[in-house]
Amino acid sequence: MPAKKGVIFVLHGRQDHIVKTNIAAIEQAARAVSVPFAIGFLEGKHQTLEDSIAKLVAKGCQEFIFLPVLLFAATHVKVELPMRAGAVLPKEAIATYLEPLGTTHAVLRFLAEQLAAQPKLLPQSVLLIAHGTPHFLEPYAQLAEIAQKLTLISGRKVYPANYHGEHLYTTVLNQIPTPLIVQRLFLTDGFLPTKIKQDIVTKRGTKDTILPTLADSPAVVAAILERLADSNVTHHA
Repeated sequence: MPAKKGVIFVLHGRQDHIVKTNIAAIEQAARAVSVPFAIGFLEGKHQTLEDSIAKLVAKGCQEFIFLPVLLFAATHVKVELPMRAGAVLPKEAIATYLEPLGTTHAVLRFLAEQLAAQPKLLPQSVLLIAHGTPHFLEPYAQLAEIAQKLTLISGRKVYPANYHGEHLYTTVLNQIPTPLIVQRLFLTDGFLPTKIKQDIVTKRGTKDTILPTLADSPAVVAAILERLADSNVTHHA
């Protein structure tokens, strides 16, 4: 008899500082999930990752599928998640760690559609900004690949850049004085994307076109379901 599966949606934020847009996307995607699921936070003391594992163990799950509802894999995904999960999972449990959402077709499609909706009167270049990390090379390599694909799709030059670590967005802003289309690649409109927008406006005025983040976009739901598609845990799998 195959092991009973369960899905754990992993979020960075604390339960007492819920990012409502991400919770809403998870709840919508979870309607298609045909196995037990839980949401586990990597921060705080309530509804923690450990709590979510215990919840699914109590429901008889033996195979655990972890989906980080984040865009790119850095320390939280590569180190903290498997370490903490491994410490509390039953010895006989099977654990599968899915990739975050940044490299899904759904996210690329969202970005391409955002650019396609911009006027072609001025062929502005695009500044694609992600969170970034100084600890791993992979997130920026993935961001650069996304930028390359968007360049081909949109016909505009797309520059990848980070808020944190190397390849900073401020460097690109200093190098390109002409108006840019700015795409902040974030799942929410929280503190950091707001700070980036305010920083750009302060330094450059209103000459740049700053596009919306992924917050409240159906693309997030589509990206979650895309990641789960190969795990045989949805009604449409």
